Amino acid sequence: MSTALLAALFACWPAAARAAAASGARPSVYEAVLEEQGRGTPEISTGEMMAVLSTGSAIVFDARPANEYAIAHIPGSINLDEKALGRFTQTYADPAAAMIVYSDGPFCDLARNKADALRRLGYLKVSRYQLGLPLWRMLGNAAETSLQGVREIFRSGNAVIVDARSRAEYAAGTMPTAQSIVAGEAGQAKQDRRLRYLDPNTRIVVFANSAREARGVAEEISRNAFPNSSYFGGTYRELKREQFFVERTPSPQFLDNLSR
Repeated sequence: MSTALLAALFACWPAAARAAAASGARPSVYEAVLEEQGRGTPEISTGEMMAVLSTGSAIVFDARPANEYAIAHIPGSINLDEKALGRFTQTYADPAAAMIVYSDGPFCDLARNKADALRRLGYLKVSRYQLGLPLWRMLGNAAETSLQGVREIFRSGNAVIVDARSRAEYAAGTMPTAQSIVAGEAGQAKQDRRLRYLDPNTRIVVFANSAREARGVAEEISRNAFPNSSYFGGTYRELKREQFFVERTPSPQFLDNLSR
């Protein structure tokens, strides 16, 4: 799936290629768009999306269903489900507000359809990040997981949970099955039992004492060829307060192995 998406990305790169030919420079993957013809809303590139999120110059909407948004979304985005469109003009009264819509990749119609719906509501500056969440992640950017998403992922047991807090905090108590991977260890974790035998597309969720700390480790893991990584946008204390798991204390032998 990842290979197919990247192939589609490079195959649909005419505008960037023309600009590169004119300037003599080769465009980067961060400048790519699908360059779809006949669409009512323009596209933005990954580089432009990163700039928007950094400056807050537009409102970014995730067009996917609420449960998918909870499990993983681009940090700083707002879920735009069907119910939200019913009261949208009350919440966002300025028709000239800059808006960006994304969904689940180049071949997902949700972003196109929701962007067109916003235009019909009278919004004048609607764009699409048509590459969507899959390409965002493959380019080394971690996604964010909400509290509801962590709960669902933990209960389904279909993800690797990573504790990015200090080793001492991990030793004092952590989520069941959680692996200890702190900042700077993602590369080493590929060589030892923590990540070595995982399919690169396995879902990985990182938590810590802050969203910033967890995000840093999640992005480090993502850039070590595990693009399906996300981080919890809260704290471990918040997770404990929800009481959907029983905290465990790692065995001394297990902790000894980590220190080697």
